Amino acid sequence: MLEHYFGIIEAIFVFSLAIAFYVWQMRDLKKAKREAEARERQASQPLTEEPKTD
Repeated sequence: MLEHYFGIIEAIFVFSLAIAFYVWQMRDLKKAKREAEARERQASQPLTEEPKTD
């Protein structure tokens, strides 16, 4: 009977690891998306100042 509890505990651990991996990947994907949007905004802004030459 005790081995059934170990199987349930193991299943809970595996399921929680899958959820943790999903959350980790979604956070990383959102972070990469924000960084890409920031780079795109920065690249699309025209340069208003011209370099000064002496």
